[in-house]
Amino acid sequence: MVSITTNSFAEHFGFTPEEVEQMLRDYGLEENLETVRKWYDGYLFGESEVYNPWSVINYVNSCYSDKKVFAKPYWSNTSSNSIVKNLIEHADLSVRQEIEGLIAGETITKPIYEDITYDDMNSTQDNLWNFLFFTGYLKKIREEQEDETVRMEMAIPNSEVRYVYKNAVLQWFEKNTEKKELTPLYESLLSGDGDKMAEILSENLMETISFYDYQESYYHGFLAGMLKNIRNYIVQSNRESGNGRPDILVRYPSIRGKAVIIEIKVAKTWQDLDKKCEEALQQIEDQDYEAALRQEGYKDIMKCGVVFYRKECMVKIEK
Repeated sequence: MVSITTNSFAEHFGFTPEEVEQMLRDYGLEENLETVRKWYDGYLFGESEVYNPWSVINYVNSCYSDKKVFAKPYWSNTSSNSIVKNLIEHADLSVRQEIEGLIAGETITKPIYEDITYDDMNSTQDNLWNFLFFTGYLKKIREEQEDETVRMEMAIPNSEVRYVYKNAVLQWFEKNTEKKELTPLYESLLSGDGDKMAEILSENLMETISFYDYQESYYHGFLAGMLKNIRNYIVQSNRESGNGRPDILVRYPSIRGKAVIIEIKVAKTWQDLDKKCEEALQQIEDQDYEAALRQEGYKDIMKCGVVFYRKECMVKIEK
């Protein structure tokens, strides 16, 4: 049996680096080599390095009329992406942590079995990792023999495949959020119970898969996604107000109801949570984020500082 772990015909499974360089020269796209390498290279068949031929051809074709066209994931709509979605949908806490690590550029080491069939894919977690490897969603870094088993250190091969993982995570988060009963979260926000809100958010953070290295943009998307289905309220992100832009604004359509201004911060340490919460509330005050709401006629305005540290958070609410 010839597979991606053997050297037989290895160079024929994709384009070799030499073939890609020649193709780019033929089309006057030599300057795009680094982009092509970052997005579509990274596969190892046996010991031969190869590029994804489908994606390289599509990218070069796109560049034929516009040499400055951006690279994009041509593989993202293929049916085999269901394997990645399957992994994410059935992931437990340890697997979610492994997926986070892979997206961040880390590696995982798993046993490799070449004799499993498609019907075996979901029977064990290791089988699912195997299918991700044999279908190109993971690449070999190195391998070693451990008793009768071959163990493979693996990583995500390139930016195109990393996009597939990220997109699958976002779809899973959307789907998962829609199924959740989040009424307690909404009630804690509107009643001003910051401790309860922080507890609920921390519990949900533990179940998520992050891929933004815990940047504020990740937490912003997380919180906006959690709040988007709050009944009878309008949720707005980065709405212009006063001297700046509050991160999230939750308001009742009528000025007789509540409006909540939410400012998000990220702490570098656990000890900084309280200090950052105070900074968030002070920013709402200093930037006068309430101005537009007062002008519209809202009187019941709450200020909410939400601070995250990894998968923990603290919430302070002032009425």
